[in-house]
Amino acid sequence: MFKLKSIKFIHDEQTQEYEFTEHSFVYGENTKGKTALTMVIDYILGSSGKLTYRGLDHIDSIEAHLTNDMTNLWIKRDIQGNCFYKRTEESDFIEVSLDIYKDNICLMLVSKPNNRYLDIYRKVFDERPTFRSFNFLNYIEEKGVGDLSIVFTKTKDIKHNIRVRNIMNFFFNFEKIEQIYEKELLLEQSSGELDKITRDYQEYQRIQIQQRNIFKELQLPYTGKYQMDYKSFCDFKNTYTRKAKEKEKDLVYLSQAAFALSEEIKLYQFMKNQSSNMIERKERIKRLLSILDAVVDDTPEYAEYTQFIKNTIQRIDDENVILSLTDYNRVIKDIKKEKGHLDDEIALLKGKAVEISYEDAVKKVGLLEHLFYVLRENIDVGKMETLKKKVDELKKEIKELKLSFDQNKVNTFNERLTKVYLREGLAIKHLDEDLKEDCFSLEYDPFRVCLYAKHREGDKIVKFMPGSMARQTHIQILLYLTMFEYLIENFPDFIYMPLLVVDSANQSMEINCFNKIYPVIMEMVEKIGIQTIFISKDKIDGIRSEDFIDISGGLNRFHQS
Repeated sequence: MFKLKSIKFIHDEQTQEYEFTEHSFVYGENTKGKTALTMVIDYILGSSGKLTYRGLDHIDSIEAHLTNDMTNLWIKRDIQGNCFYKRTEESDFIEVSLDIYKDNICLMLVSKPNNRYLDIYRKVFDERPTFRSFNFLNYIEEKGVGDLSIVFTKTKDIKHNIRVRNIMNFFFNFEKIEQIYEKELLLEQSSGELDKITRDYQEYQRIQIQQRNIFKELQLPYTGKYQMDYKSFCDFKNTYTRKAKEKEKDLVYLSQAAFALSEEIKLYQFMKNQSSNMIERKERIKRLLSILDAVVDDTPEYAEYTQFIKNTIQRIDDENVILSLTDYNRVIKDIKKEKGHLDDEIALLKGKAVEISYEDAVKKVGLLEHLFYVLRENIDVGKMETLKKKVDELKKEIKELKLSFDQNKVNTFNERLTKVYLREGLAIKHLDEDLKEDCFSLEYDPFRVCLYAKHREGDKIVKFMPGSMARQTHIQILLYLTMFEYLIENFPDFIYMPLLVVDSANQSMEINCFNKIYPVIMEMVEKIGIQTIFISKDKIDGIRSEDFIDISGGLNRFHQS
């Protein structure tokens, strides 16, 4: 089992050391350094903050001794934030970066972390996780004791709150997160293929346009079909002469025909817009008439008008059907295609009126030869369309997965939390009250990181915020422990730290109440297998001497008041 075994303050080669057991109880009045101890623990365990809390002056560095079932690690940080570690007590400290410092602590938590969890976490959050990613689980800070609207006290800052919500998604929806991860990998691969084939296709189209322009300049017929165009090219290359058509349409006639088609396209475009506007206008009239029909439908004296309204609505539907029969898009597309053929013939005739030298023709033939060489590798347009469809489907599936998380694990978690809270045998006022409530349950919402209760009011089960700080703090501590229990069961060999530091949890409770709750908490902690450090301004019964740490004389003996 991982354990923070000791912490040592160092000043001018003098030391002050605190040793911790599996379940230490730190006692001290207010202003004696209880919260400062929390800051020191967080700092030595890799916090990026500075060691500037009041009462922590005249400290040059902090050392800590970490153990597990197999090995030891000594770590050290000076007040400038520099990091050091060593593996044996006799060896010298080695200075390392903060990342390496945290990596060595990670190795103390689990020797072979589950790479499946780490890989998926890395993909989802685009970062390499360490135990610091989850350190909100390790502290109940005095500033947030009993606040169930933001259960984890280290997430009071909105930026941390949003981050923890994402992590809760990871913990409680891992199966869906894993599916999202796998689909995102597939999306990344398919998108890469699509990008490449799209770039190739765009280059292919660019070369085709260049080829078409050269054909026009050489006054050769262009079809867009590789074999036919290549034959025309080879015939020209061999003789540098072009076969004239037996009958060629007049340029003026072709220009007039092309102009007429342009005007026809404009007319159909206008009719299309008018038809759309008319349908939309008639639909608005239909909606208004339908509303009016609903108003007067149950009034017999308006039967004549009601029937008129119904007939009008039916006529609008029939007219809309007629207006929709013409497929203007298809008609416009067909006319544009026909006009394109005419434009090609016009360009060819115009090209014959322009002289081209033999030297220019040779250069263009050489360029065409290169273009035909490139175009022989045909682009698989069908594959490109298939990839487009696949990418769109994957994006849709990922979006749906992100919006359809399974609540089963959340429900199981809340059933367990309610059970450990409502255990009978504790004569505590707030617990007695809740045991008498009809259908009482606790509901932790991991996606909003808040907790509320439920009970029956009349025929309904309603939510409410449980009152009294004693009750709220009791529930908050149990939620942290249930969270550890959940992670041990569902995320074995993951890199969270099995440590809970609780600062001033007893302040909201009477000593008698805390005396009864603390042994029950310790019983649950023993079953889960995590280390606890409770920091209190009150002494309570039943604390073993080896677990008791007295800082009533002040946490830091080097402090100068």
